[in-house]
Order: sequence, then C-alpha cells, then structure tokens
Amino acid sequence: MDQKGKKECFSRRDFVKGTAVAAACSLWGLTSESAKAVSPEKVSHWDEEADVVIVGYGAAGGCAAIAAHDAGARVVILEKMPAAGGNSGVSGAAILIPDNMTDAVKYYRALSFGTADEEMIRDFAESMVGFPVLLKKLGIPYSVDKALAFYPNLPGASSISKRIQFKPPGAGKVKFKALSDLVEKRRIKVLFDTSAKALIQNSETKEVEGVKAERAGKEIHLRARRGVVLASGGYEFSQEMLRNFNLPGVLEFIYPWGSPGNTGDGIKMALGAGGDLWHMSSFEWGPLCVRPASKEFGVAVGGGLEEASEGSFMFVNRYGKRFMDERKSMVHQRSPQEIVSFDGVRGEYSNLPAYMIFDEAYRAKGPIVATPEYFDLFFKGQVGYWMVKQLHLWSNDNASEVAKGWIIKSETIKDLARKMKIDAAGLADTIQKFNNFCAVGKDDPQYGRYIASMAPLKDPPFYAVEIGLTLINTQGGPKRNRHGQVLGIDNKPIPRLYTAGELGSFFGWLYQAGTNFAEAWTSGYAAGKSAASQKP
Repeated sequence: MDQKGKKECFSRRDFVKGTAVAAACSLWGLTSESAKAVSPEKVSHWDEEADVVIVGYGAAGGCAAIAAHDAGARVVILEKMPAAGGNSGVSGAAILIPDNMTDAVKYYRALSFGTADEEMIRDFAESMVGFPVLLKKLGIPYSVDKALAFYPNLPGASSISKRIQFKPPGAGKVKFKALSDLVEKRRIKVLFDTSAKALIQNSETKEVEGVKAERAGKEIHLRARRGVVLASGGYEFSQEMLRNFNLPGVLEFIYPWGSPGNTGDGIKMALGAGGDLWHMSSFEWGPLCVRPASKEFGVAVGGGLEEASEGSFMFVNRYGKRFMDERKSMVHQRSPQEIVSFDGVRGEYSNLPAYMIFDEAYRAKGPIVATPEYFDLFFKGQVGYWMVKQLHLWSNDNASEVAKGWIIKSETIKDLARKMKIDAAGLADTIQKFNNFCAVGKDDPQYGRYIASMAPLKDPPFYAVEIGLTLINTQGGPKRNRHGQVLGIDNKPIPRLYTAGELGSFFGWLYQAGTNFAEAWTSGYAAGKSAASQKP
C-alpha cells in the first residue's frame, strides 16, 4: 500500500472512531467541545504540569494521590467543590470485608451475576481481603469487629465476617479526615473550585496527556506526564444520565444523599476519549425522605421516614391507598420496591406521589425522621450531605417543619386529603381498615407490618408529608480492568487513563453494604500506583 493509501486508511479508521465518540456524546446531549477529548496540538501552553493529575478528591482520589506521590510522582488533585470529601466524607463509611480468598471469590462472583469477569472478581476479592494491609501501610490504626453478609444465602457469604473501624471511630467525615491528613502531610497540591471539562488526548496514539479544566471562570490546561486518574464519583446529580439509565418518570421524586459534585463528569470525559461503559443501571436506594425539604435544598433531607419510629402513621398514594409495609427499609435493596411500581395498563407509577399520614399522638412522640442519634448508634457519626453539612436541624416536636409548610396540618382527614390532593373517600376507607387491624391485635394482613409497630390514627389534628426517594450513589461508569485502566470500545486500555471508586465500580448488580468505601481506598491506591509507574 502506498503512502496515499495508508493515509486514506487511517483517515477512515479515525473517522469511524471519531463518529463513535460523537455518537456517545450525543447520547447525553453534550456538545463536542465539552465532551470530546482535546488534541495537545490545540493547547497553546500548560498552566500546570505534574506526573499524575487526579480528578476528584474523595477517598478514591485521595488514595490515588498518596500512592502516586509515594511512588515518586508529582501529583495535582482537581476538585470542583470548595472542599474535599465527595461522597466518602458524608457516607456511613462502613467497612465490611471477607476473611479468606476462597469464599470471597465465590461471594463476589455470586453478587456480580455475570457483570464482571473472573480476573476482576479475583482481584476485587484480593483487594478486600487485603484492605487491612493497606491501612497498615498508610499507618491508620483500626480495630476489627464481627460482621454479617448482606446476602447471607449466597455462596461464600460466611466470609464477610470482619467490620473495620478506625481509631478513633467515626463515619465518613472522621474516616476521610484520617486520609486527608495524610494528603496534607505529603503537601500534595489541591486545586479546589476547579472543574475538569475534558481530557487532552493524542489523536494518533490515544495516550491521555492531560486535562482541560475551568477555574475562576478561566479555561486552564494541566499536563499529566505519566497519567490521569478519574475519581470524580457517580452521576446521582445528573438528571440526564438518570433518565437514560434508570427510572424515567420518577426523577422528580428522587433526591441524592451525597455530594452535589457528583454530576457524572468523569463519565463524559471518558466517553469523549473513546472509553466504554459498564454497570450503568446499578444504583443504591437510601431511606425515604421528606420531599418538600429535599426539594428546597436539592439533596435528600429528613431521611428515615420508614425507620424513625412506631405508632399511628401510614404511607398512602394519591388514591388514598396503602401500598407497602411502612417499616420496610429500601436501603441497598434489589427486591421490587412498591413505591416505584409501574402500572402497565394505566401507564403510570401508581404510588407516586406518595404521602406519610399521621396523627397528633405520632407527632408528639418526636421527630418523624431519623435523628442524628440514630445514625450515631450505627455509624458513630452523622450520615448524609444534609446532616453532615447541617443544612437543617429537625425539630424535636416537628413544629418547625409544620411552620415551614413541609408538613401539612388539618383538623379532619377529609380536609387533609383536600389539601394534599388525595382521594378523600379512599383515604378515609384506608384509615378505617388500618384502625380495625390495630383493634384486632394481629399483624397487618395486607402488607405484613407487625402489630407492635402499629397504632390507630385517631387523635386530631392530622398531618401529612409528601415522601421523597433517596439515592445513595450510582455504581456505573467507565469500564476498567484490574489495574484501574479505562477500557475503550475495543476492550483495550486507553493509555495513561485510569478510574477509581464508584466511577465505574465493580458492583454491577447486587451490592454488599459497607464495601464502596473500602473499594474507593483500594482502587484509588491501585490506580495511583499504576499511573505513577508509567514512563513520562
């Protein structure tokens, strides 16, 4: 083939690849300027140079920075938010790990349901079993308690027997500080309020050479001599991505639990460089929350409606009908959730909008949401962006929330139904049946709610609050291999590009609670070490 033929052949091949990237970008409604990787030839000068550039400063980004630094690399971290932490800093940060490789491999294989290959399963099991080794390497003191698997009937589940707790104990805020102290000790440079926009990629070799970002309204370019690690979290706050991959028609009722910085930036950037995706439909439900409050702040507020207490309350839909055991937790559940049940005949989500109905006796018992003390009991610290950042302190008697209009009050059930636009006859009938169940003194025959948690709704005034759905995090993102390398649509690594944490997490179907935090540490450390090992 002559030189002209070679050039034509390359041009066609390059055109096909470029078309694939453009098609992927159009899926999100992104412009080529914001999604497609930038050629280094178009960079007039580098505003910052480092060996490894890390996008995102949560646990994954922090561990990647430490690993790369300790391997001799100069590191720069970009963080779009004004402070570090990401989801890690506001999470429960539970760490549940297996005690042996053989059973761990069986368990993670069962959890994956074919969404990860054997190499990835084995590597993930090895990283989880070896998590204490990483903590020792980093000099973080810890203790070990007993734990149980989230799915005890799956093969190898008995291996999930260890719960790691830091010293001093704490939830995500405390655990992340232990990590950020190590980053600060190493004097690793962090650029806050800096949003990564696109990767800088050689159009011929496909090597990633840096990051285009925005800082103080100005476009800047950061050169990465060895590699780039994307650790920017999931896409919980991207309505567009949630609509494409999850539950269209439900989004107006969903409010994320974690960092508002998680808008899927790393997914867009990886797509723009030719990356493939995996596990995009996998996400984790959280506790039910208060919709009016959540709508006001833009994050889930007032979580734990189904876990807060026992007594004279129920959940109903717009028809005034109950639809679930109100004490059933949605947290990390994969079983069908009644609140998002879709009616194929009516073409609607029958149980949305949904409402919590209760009486004066229940209001007077205390906060209708889970309190900070509730989370302290289980996580040794407060959990959720709204609680950790203290966006709102729920009143002990719910009076403040009534005054704000988040909770609606009325002297009669009929008037309450009118205010909430609930079918009045349906609601009256449902309350009558519920009160009859209480009088009989046996477990609820409709949905199995145990009788000790029930009390009749009979003491006026009556109250209603609209229910919101909480999204803890998403698991999907760029497909990666055991080294954290991003794989292209040809299933081959894109040179010098890595991901870590929940951006392309191992979990593609069932999730073992208490693992994302440990995964962020181990995958971040592996990605940072791999990136630093590249020749400049």
